[in-house]
Amino acid sequence: MTPATRVAIFTDNDFEKVNGVTTVLGAALTCAPADLRVRVYTASRLGTDTPEYLALPSWGVGIPFYRDMLMYWPPYRAILRRLAQDGVNVVHMTTPGPLGLAALAASRRLQLPLIGSFHTDLARYTGVLSGSAALEGFMRHYMRWLYGHCSQVLVPSEATRTLVAATGIAPERLAIWSRGVDTETFTPARRSIALRADWRARDDRPVLLYAGRLSREKGVDQLPALHARLVRLGVDHRLVIVGDGPLRAELAASCPAAICPGMLGRERLAEAYASADVFVFPSRTDTAGNVVLEAQASGLPVIVADAGGPREHMRPEITGVVCRDDPDAWAFAVANLLTGASARQAMAAAAREYALARTWPVALAPLYDAYREAAGATPAPAVTGHVDAGPRRVA
Repeated sequence: MTPATRVAIFTDNDFEKVNGVTTVLGAALTCAPADLRVRVYTASRLGTDTPEYLALPSWGVGIPFYRDMLMYWPPYRAILRRLAQDGVNVVHMTTPGPLGLAALAASRRLQLPLIGSFHTDLARYTGVLSGSAALEGFMRHYMRWLYGHCSQVLVPSEATRTLVAATGIAPERLAIWSRGVDTETFTPARRSIALRADWRARDDRPVLLYAGRLSREKGVDQLPALHARLVRLGVDHRLVIVGDGPLRAELAASCPAAICPGMLGRERLAEAYASADVFVFPSRTDTAGNVVLEAQASGLPVIVADAGGPREHMRPEITGVVCRDDPDAWAFAVANLLTGASARQAMAAAAREYALARTWPVALAPLYDAYREAAGATPAPAVTGHVDAGPRRVA
């Protein structure tokens, strides 16, 4: 029997953080076929050592512009020892942060193949949050240098492939690795009459939901203006803003009538999706937007921006609306869905049907093929079926 290929996934998103990256990596661990042994390598406040997850204890510092989030310094010598003990064949770098640098250094030191995956447009985030074009340009140059060492770079969308190719990385080294969704957890069946009563929602007062990180690069600073336009148009609705981040207090102050429950665990988040009526995601910087698939799986029509990766999770005018960068256009699109029950219900059914074809085992196949190609292994039979990607909160 051919020995399994052993893969070390390096990430700065330790599993104490719950966000799109940890959701994806949790699914990658859960769905791994028999010919692959996949383990996450990271650093965190508390050490954890399981067959699938190694978090080496370290000290953390606040991330610039995100002081409430910590990034941990990788204990490099311990990482090298553990890679050797695990008999790792392939290194997978998922981050441009300290663990990404550790992945690059370790792969070169141990002469292991290195592949990368691009999850966050950190350069654009830097530009939006700092207001500095120079800092954005520096970060773009840095990421081109770092990912330039990878034999293959996996990206979540065509928009991201274009973005990364424009930095100078050869297009033939880029491959699409799209995202999936757990359609058994995120389902319309979780709709809660009790939760809607708590929200004071009614058939003639539908719920407009946002879920995600509450930060400027997500476009959430547009929500108060959108809410105000809907009020002026006489569109009765209940705005629910799920998540946490630096703009949480500002949003609560700007939209005092909104429901702001903060971060929700996986089960409560699924209930919130299913109990809403329309989902809005104004980010123009996201490379994928897992929440868009989760909302559609929950039976919600979705309105997204016409930039970034989330629009590629849509069937425009069928599962939702792709909206141009114009506040009036957003208000018009949202108002039409909030007031048009029949159109909303048709899109909700189409959204659920679309999500049912986007399961994690199918979405993860390109990643597993990349591991095998890097190690020179032979592909195993495809995996099918449902996967529970583990604990989930929005971030």
